[in-house]
Amino acid sequence: MTPPSSRATPLPPEQRRAAIIAAAIPLVCDHGSAVTTREIAEAAGIAEGTIFRVFPDKEAVISAVVTAVLDPAPYVAELRLIDPFDPLEQILTQAVDAMRRRLDSVWQIMWMLRVTGPPGNEQDTSKFVVVSATAGPGATPGPPQRPDLTEATNTLAALLEPHGDQLRLTPLEAARIFRLITFASAHPTITDGQRLTTAEIVELLLHGISAREPTGPPTAEKTGSGRSDAGADSPPGPSPRIRRDSLSQDSLQHETVGAP
Repeated sequence: MTPPSSRATPLPPEQRRAAIIAAAIPLVCDHGSAVTTREIAEAAGIAEGTIFRVFPDKEAVISAVVTAVLDPAPYVAELRLIDPFDPLEQILTQAVDAMRRRLDSVWQIMWMLRVTGPPGNEQDTSKFVVVSATAGPGATPGPPQRPDLTEATNTLAALLEPHGDQLRLTPLEAARIFRLITFASAHPTITDGQRLTTAEIVELLLHGISAREPTGPPTAEKTGSGRSDAGADSPPGPSPRIRRDSLSQDSLQHETVGAP
């Protein structure tokens, strides 16, 4: 019986680059710039020399990893899987979870590579920020670029559109507030290491910090959580208090304020 070949299955250069980047992301998150090309090759199931057919050096691989992690496209793709006719609370829960998955990778990468701010920050001297998204194989790092979150904001606004009667802001304004609150509420430094859970973030988005819901018009229908806006004659009881759980010891404890 012929033993299996150790050679990697031939792939077009862009597919090979994408496969190497995907294999390198968790390694860079864990080891930062200390990761080796041998480790990356083993994770990708290829010979080490295959890496250098599509990347000039290890630094180029790491820069491509940073670009991939900061790319909002996977987050937008997750948002597009959400049913806009689900209850509002359920939509927000899924959207918060999707954004937090993105942010966890962003902050981990920035911390491990000592990136001091979001792309576009002139004070950031890290050599790993960010290869242009349009750069091809062998490209050298260009000027830092902030990820364009316009599409993400518009996609979330479209999810909120069918629920406009439950919002006191336009869907687009609500989507912007969603991003600001979710970013701040899940950031390990901004929250002093006491990040809010997804449920707590959704509670904050839906009901704010007031102990009583608005008593004036308009009266909204019940949300997916079973709540309804109160009338002046029947104020509800206090909203559940936001519980703050401390991060575990191995959670991120750093001073980076990353890109949302």
